[in-house]
Amino acid sequence: MAMPNPLDPTDPTHPPGRAAPRPPADPRAASARAAPDTLVIDLDGTAGSVHGARREAQRFLADTTRGHPVGAGPARDVLLVVGELVANACRHAPGPCRLSIAVGTDAVDVAVRDTGADVPPNVLRHPAGGGYGLLVVARLTRGLRVSPVHGGKVVRAAVPLPASE
Repeated sequence: MAMPNPLDPTDPTHPPGRAAPRPPADPRAASARAAPDTLVIDLDGTAGSVHGARREAQRFLADTTRGHPVGAGPARDVLLVVGELVANACRHAPGPCRLSIAVGTDAVDVAVRDTGADVPPNVLRHPAGGGYGLLVVARLTRGLRVSPVHGGKVVRAAVPLPASE
């Protein structure tokens, strides 16, 4: 397994914030550094981050110049997963977060890196007072993976793509 590069802003394990190189003002410019089938956006962690993340994800998924097309059904699922994971990062972790979306041949990987150290509760048991967002994400994806990283965590989920005909 390759070691994460602490200077690579496209690496979802790279800490957001001051340690990262200054992100460009336009989120699409940040994704230009990533692979053609990868979108990376640095978000400020405010409530407006959710709308911005969904908007940029929708543009990215609709881009027909990428190598792997994403159909309408899986794209809707990806947008829901993006909204839920970014909303959780904004609500439960202080500061900025980073969204990464990578389109593969059989799945779309969605990862959100935030500054929170808390691991989400077991999503199969609905916690009292909590929402249903992570439970919905777990049902739409191949499950949630949470990886602690220096200065926070990465929450990742893979939305399956239908087999090519």
